[in-house]
Amino acid sequence: MAAPLAPVMLGIGGLTLSLAEREYIKTHQPFAFILFARSIENVAQVQALTAELAELSATPTPLIAIDQEGGRVQRLTFGGRLPPVQCYGQWFAAAPEVATEITELHGFLLASQLRAVGATWVLAPCLDLALPETHAIIGNRAFSGNPAVVATLGAAVLRGIKAGGCLACLKHAPGHGRTSADTHVQMPTVAAPTNVLEADAAPFKALAAQADFIMTAHIKYPAWDAHHAATFSATILTMMRAQWGFKGLILADDLGMHALSGPYAERATQALQAGCDAVIGALSIVKQGMAGTVWDKENFKVLAQATLPAMAPHASQFVQNLQLPPAPTAAENAQKLARFKALWATRPTAIEAMVTV
Repeated sequence: MAAPLAPVMLGIGGLTLSLAEREYIKTHQPFAFILFARSIENVAQVQALTAELAELSATPTPLIAIDQEGGRVQRLTFGGRLPPVQCYGQWFAAAPEVATEITELHGFLLASQLRAVGATWVLAPCLDLALPETHAIIGNRAFSGNPAVVATLGAAVLRGIKAGGCLACLKHAPGHGRTSADTHVQMPTVAAPTNVLEADAAPFKALAAQADFIMTAHIKYPAWDAHHAATFSATILTMMRAQWGFKGLILADDLGMHALSGPYAERATQALQAGCDAVIGALSIVKQGMAGTVWDKENFKVLAQATLPAMAPHASQFVQNLQLPPAPTAAENAQKLARFKALWATRPTAIEAMVTV
């Protein structure tokens, strides 16, 4: 009988797997992996790394994730750079049909870039609202301040990622846009009433039935739970399933972020006991302005020695049953890229961003 899956998305330390990482993977069987800049050098190197991870994977569909949104959150740049998604929200105001089409193409290109090097999971779309108080850590990663626009464009990204051959993940639920603090640095509190929070969460609720994964926010919402951040809140996590109708896997954002406190392994246990199905152990030295590229050796040792709860049966069955969409053909890639370029050339003059695809 196969050993139970560890409910951990494991951050890889470098360009190749170390002996300690191989031993950890074989012993604990993490359900997924995540690559950061420290593990990405060139196409051949990433392909070799993902091939080894796929061979070691304890799930039939290897779950190899990368934060790949466009703009400043784009770990893979071999296929060129895409704009931040705020561009599409601005475009939507002038030409919603065109903006929706190019957003879907954006999702396709994100996924096809990953699939070309053996990765399978795009950690996007970001469904947080863009509000006056939104911290720069989200900033232009958000489509719009209008929940309906965010839901429309988020759905387009989901379609594009699927067509590009990858899985997707909604983030950061139930909404990061109403905080002026960075969860990499501190625990924010959103002191808004329930009706406001429900508007913030509306894009997640609208797309929950279409999604395989939702990532939590390390943020307190006292109107919903006076004591716990969403990641640790049974009330909020239950809401995602009971009220949003989400049937997939709830993934706790990175354990190493300074919004969380307490021993590293205890953070994982608390999230899992509250109702998260799995946690991200990025094992990055976290600095202000996103996770750093330096591997956290000390917390890797902690994780290797920790006794975490096994992945719950329903979550384990879910990931074991996941099927990867087919990879696009070379002809499909070329056609979609050409269409993206043609549409981008017609963008409103006020939209400026570095695009090199």
